Amino acid sequence: MFADYVLLLFTTEPRRAKALFNVCRGRRTVSILFAGLTADRLAWLDSWHGVPLSKFEAAAAELVQAGWLQIPAPGYLQVTPAGAAQQTKLRQQLYQPIAWTQFQQVDVRRFNVLNQLALQVVSEFSHQANRYYPVTTDRGMQATVKLWFRRWHSPQLVPQVVAELTGFLATLPSPLADVFANSLTGFDFPGQTDQQLAQLFQRTPVEILVMRKDLNCRWIDWLRQQPTGPLAALLQPLVKANPVSVSAWQTYQDFQQGASLAQIATRRRLKMSTVREHLLEAAILTPTFPFEQLLSPELCQLLAATYAQTPSLTQWRFEQVQAVAPDLDFFYFRLYQIMRCQRAAD
Repeated sequence: MFADYVLLLFTTEPRRAKALFNVCRGRRTVSILFAGLTADRLAWLDSWHGVPLSKFEAAAAELVQAGWLQIPAPGYLQVTPAGAAQQTKLRQQLYQPIAWTQFQQVDVRRFNVLNQLALQVVSEFSHQANRYYPVTTDRGMQATVKLWFRRWHSPQLVPQVVAELTGFLATLPSPLADVFANSLTGFDFPGQTDQQLAQLFQRTPVEILVMRKDLNCRWIDWLRQQPTGPLAALLQPLVKANPVSVSAWQTYQDFQQGASLAQIATRRRLKMSTVREHLLEAAILTPTFPFEQLLSPELCQLLAATYAQTPSLTQWRFEQVQAVAPDLDFFYFRLYQIMRCQRAAD
């Protein structure tokens, strides 16, 4: 059930429920990214795009009713001892995604549609079939695949695509390879639905959906490492240079080249608050972020001493350090939290 995966989102520490929901649907404000970072759920960023809030809230209410989640404060949820035991059980039973970080690096949803259509086109082409219903009616997607097909059209196309597919499938254990293959549409074979695959492999439809999402991400990861084939070429334009948004990345590049925050704000005609938001986003999504260029040793010592008795940084309150450093900007407080979180994960 969907609720099973919702339960796996939460921890025994209180977490803002809507923030984690927004991580899953792909919203990218700094507060949401920070919530994902501190809960170790950034890998889920954009993985449940399109799921309505009502469905998430219904699942959470179901978990509270079951005694696996509790509400320590309005808007917050945390796992109960019984919920922690259930999480352990679910991690042993449910399929666990391992490649969802591709959602941060690639336009996964667009590639999934292009990939399905391209494989269908190649399959029909291999049987000289010219009349069939495409898997998508999106004219833009169809135009992209037509251009791709014209570029790669040759007697070698079918064996090249088969080589890519068989190379990838060889990396998967049998049940996963079968799920991936059976979900594809080709000549005289409509791809099976999640419900059909669930019956075939004795899983729930939601688990099959998670499995397919992860398999598509694993397929993308494999193609990125084998960049010379036709399907890898279809993927290439959808690969992002990095997970940071374009504007934030430009700010970060300017900062790395030695520009001060004030200079960046002036050159790019940005508010100082926007420049700082950009750098916080870069710090969350870039593990190699040079924190020391903004955080002095003295400030780090002050913050470390202030929160020495509060090991969980999600429980730190800015007011505590303001009492001893009233002029400190919140930006540096948050940046220090991000640094501590990043380095604790190393």
